[in-house]
Amino acid sequence: MKTTILTVIAITFSLLSSAQNTWTARDSATVKKFERSIELAKVKVDKAQVKVDYADSLIQIGTEQLNEAKTLAKQLKAETKTLDKQHATDRKPFVKISKSKDRDEAAEAKAELKQIDTKYKANAKVLSNKTKANDKILSTGKRNLDKGKGYAGGYKSSLKEAQANLAYYKEELEYTIEDLNYVEEPKKEKKKKK
Repeated sequence: MKTTILTVIAITFSLLSSAQNTWTARDSATVKKFERSIELAKVKVDKAQVKVDYADSLIQIGTEQLNEAKTLAKQLKAETKTLDKQHATDRKPFVKISKSKDRDEAAEAKAELKQIDTKYKANAKVLSNKTKANDKILSTGKRNLDKGKGYAGGYKSSLKEAQANLAYYKEELEYTIEDLNYVEEPKKEKKKKK
């Protein structure tokens, strides 16, 4: 009979202790779950930050390319104006001579005009190629700027969402740990006056 009572007491203790261990295991599983969620949320925040940085770099590069292209366009415009003025100045004396009645002098003037025109065409072609290259830089800059602005909106909202999820999981973990560590203080019994 004593052994039966001792066995029942031992079984009761083991059941109580295993129930307590199961609860502790659940608690630690809950904490681990939130910790894992926090880790995943941090990874998402980092990925979103990389995308936002990429969009910002596209905007920055596009802006730099646009500024560079505008500056170069002004220079090319000034060079073209100078080239045109120089061409007109170089041609002016020979145009008059080419219309002279002296055939030899007119032939020499026409040959000189031909050389001046050939030189002008070569220089104009160089400026035209520079202008085309500048237009390419300008269009690339506009494309990068538009692309960056398009990405920035979506990426920034995903970054805010990831940051909000991270904050939520951190807060939930804190509350869970507080709940687990909370120990109710024993109530003090008031002594009854007799």
